[in-house]
Amino acid sequence: MLKPMRLISDGCIFQRNKEIRICGETDCNKISAELWEGESLLSEAAVDVQEGSFTLILPQRKAGGPYTLKLQGGEDTLTISDVYIGDVIQLVGQSNIEFPMSRVMETYPEEFEAPDLPMIRSFKIVERREFHTPLSDPETGAWLPVREDTLPDFSAVGYFMAKKLFAKSGVAVGLIDTTLGGSAIESWMSKEMLEAFPKQLEIVEPYKDETYLEKVLAENEEHYTSWHTWIDIHDAGLQESWQEKQSGNDDGWEDITLPCIFQKEPRLKGFTGSIWFRRSFQIDADKAGKEALLWFGTMTDSDEIFINGVSVGKTEYCYPPRRYEIPAGLLKEGENIITIRMLVEKGTGRVTDGKVYGILYGDGKRSTDGFYESAEGYEVVRLDGPWTYRIGTASEKIEPTDFVSWKPTALYNGMLHPCTKYNIKGIFFYQGESNLLATDIYEAEFRTLVSSYRKLWRDETLPFVYVLLPQFDLVTYEPDGTDEKNTHWEDMQSCQRACADIPGTYLVEALETGEINDLHPQRKKEMGELAAAYFLKQPS
Repeated sequence: MLKPMRLISDGCIFQRNKEIRICGETDCNKISAELWEGESLLSEAAVDVQEGSFTLILPQRKAGGPYTLKLQGGEDTLTISDVYIGDVIQLVGQSNIEFPMSRVMETYPEEFEAPDLPMIRSFKIVERREFHTPLSDPETGAWLPVREDTLPDFSAVGYFMAKKLFAKSGVAVGLIDTTLGGSAIESWMSKEMLEAFPKQLEIVEPYKDETYLEKVLAENEEHYTSWHTWIDIHDAGLQESWQEKQSGNDDGWEDITLPCIFQKEPRLKGFTGSIWFRRSFQIDADKAGKEALLWFGTMTDSDEIFINGVSVGKTEYCYPPRRYEIPAGLLKEGENIITIRMLVEKGTGRVTDGKVYGILYGDGKRSTDGFYESAEGYEVVRLDGPWTYRIGTASEKIEPTDFVSWKPTALYNGMLHPCTKYNIKGIFFYQGESNLLATDIYEAEFRTLVSSYRKLWRDETLPFVYVLLPQFDLVTYEPDGTDEKNTHWEDMQSCQRACADIPGTYLVEALETGEINDLHPQRKKEMGELAAAYFLKQPS
């Protein structure tokens, strides 16, 4: 048996000018490795195996490729093809670095015009929590180049960083993507890193009990399912099929202006449950029957939208921009009806202001000034303004979810630690939103994380690039019932700036790339290119 770690597979990129570490498992007594360029043997190494695992070291090389890596153990021979030597960046953090290119298709449509960048590759490790022993090998992932079918899943900020690096250096760029939305800094730290923060270790202790963990997961599922089931049963709109009504002025519907934030609307402040919106709109003869797009900003928490009684799209949570395709034949000349069923889970409903609400024809792109979104190049039938609404049913708030993967050590053990045997150029870290209520210890945790990562990757000068949280209005768009929440954002920014004195760390200050009304700003290109600039300053 000869099993190299998953990162060492077809299409892999090794870090240039650092030794090439090849690790894995085997039951052979001796393992050898050879790096070939065509018919030419470039380097080789052999090692005696101890306790079923092996680590081979090939000498460092300059950038190049494609190469073939051949591994031999007993009667087993493995050939790993399409290998390059270039720059490898580890991505770590929460949703704004995990945030995929699929979410910015309208902001950067030019990136999706027959993308073909075989020298830029991503190895994405999917969510994996572990509360006991750190894993030695990633359980998921494959090296995938930029193509039409793969680009939508690339980290957006990672992609733009890699594209800039490649354009300037001309060498292959590999992204090892260990990211998960909502994750706290403690999720990416080991037990040893957290020994100076004993309360964090206390938090995770119960989750080591598999019985307790299964109970929490079952309760999460039960809370979600029971709340949504109750809503569906009691929602008058579903029972009476309001989406099929062809009049925008039925009795019982009240006037409202959209977009709106429910907390600022006396009739809806604190509302939890299902609410329906409806209005009519006109389509000219030259556009009737044609395919179109529906842009409808963002909504809290989930929605399904119907046009002339036909569902054109649904979204299960609040953050993604609503971008729905309207099929040919659905829009008719003259009056059309749009109906929205929206669920509000925690009393903080909104149809976000500053976004585009309309039917779009043609081709164009999204842009923003940091608040107001625009659809440049499209013909737009606007849908903001007067609507009517009706309550489907009111309810209690949904029970909170216990996101177990965000607990201390969980993602370090399950996702990050397996990568630490693989040499890299540096770390790109984008995190902080989930630690806003613990900024008193964040700076100390961050300093511990940086020094510990450098030890794990055996490089005391490993570059560490991280992102200052950009502009955002927490009070309005992530309310908690107080007017003090924005100070948490500012406190986190202060913590991040304070850590910039750590040697070899580089703070990406890109406040202007934020969007005041969106926790997940789409302007990731500028941010990625700023990160690339820091990596380009490092010795090759």
